[in-house]
Amino acid sequence: MNLKLYTRYRNSAGQRVRTALNIKGIDYEYMSVGSNGVISQEGYVRDVNPQGLIPTLSVDGELIIQSTALIEFIEETFDAPSLLPEDMVARARSRAFAQVIACEMHPINVGRVKTHLVNEHGQSEADWSRWYDYWVHHGYRTLEDMLERRTSKTAFAFDEKPTVADLYLIPQLYNARVFDIDVSAYPLLNEIDEKCRALDAFERAMPENQSDYPGTDAVG
Repeated sequence: MNLKLYTRYRNSAGQRVRTALNIKGIDYEYMSVGSNGVISQEGYVRDVNPQGLIPTLSVDGELIIQSTALIEFIEETFDAPSLLPEDMVARARSRAFAQVIACEMHPINVGRVKTHLVNEHGQSEADWSRWYDYWVHHGYRTLEDMLERRTSKTAFAFDEKPTVADLYLIPQLYNARVFDIDVSAYPLLNEIDEKCRALDAFERAMPENQSDYPGTDAVG
């Protein structure tokens, strides 16, 4: 099976997928998207994904979009280790944790949302920062509470191994550092981040370890 992952170094949805592929030990071709990438943004929209969003996974030429769908495909197609807990309740909680990030937190810090609020609705940078800070901390408090409510503490979010919850958390915390969001009030999230970052599968998926990383990671 020939896999090509269209993404770029700082693409948190793509980072989730990269980590999933690394955990499974699956080889893939990294297809960087952008002005200095393997394919330009214009070429990507024309030939790969008309929506223009990343990542996209090419599977023997068949194109699949949306990181959650890609991770489900990876889990269902390739052998262990599983990206889900064995316990069915923990499995549902891991998925729910991931979806808080994917559906409620991630969408508010993508560039096109900020650009629209600033350019079309007259928000200043300070207005946008206050708006973003309010909603992103609402999300982090939710995640921390979900971990606090576990009936038994596990090494990672909901299992003794990383699962989809952890795959989504680490890129989100990376974004917090890029945007200077103080996450010191969330000790359980930071504990999991430290454990995951110590694993090769997570470290190899980090933005600074991608071939198109420019050497700095300033916002913008």
